[in-house]
Amino acid sequence: MIRFALVGGAGFIVDVMALALFSSIVPFVFARAGSFWIAATSNWWCNRVFTFRDAEKRTPVMQWLKFLLCVCFSFLPNWGCYWMLLEWFEPTMIENITGQNVALFWPYVAMIPGILLGMLTNFILSELWVFRLAEA
Repeated sequence: MIRFALVGGAGFIVDVMALALFSSIVPFVFARAGSFWIAATSNWWCNRVFTFRDAEKRTPVMQWLKFLLCVCFSFLPNWGCYWMLLEWFEPTMIENITGQNVALFWPYVAMIPGILLGMLTNFILSELWVFRLAEA
């Protein structure tokens, strides 16, 4: 689980970088949808070589597709949580609570709750289905 969380942390950095890039072209909500898929692919690769390195390696494309299917289960609550935070909470509301101006960083901070929602489910599905141990 620790390795999975470390990979997730690295995936978060990939996600933020992709979000920053895409948001220069399209609105944040749509940019978030694209950045999610890039981060998911990055996480699959890192989990394949780091977290679950003893797992079956013969079918990388099938494994990647299984992983993407698993993250689809978390995509809707992940993106939905992000959308709700952007739509329902104005940065000024957060500033009133915390005393800090977060307008510039709010689209990035708002990613965190959704990411955490999907982490546990993704770990369980990855361990039991995507990255099963190679049969002897």
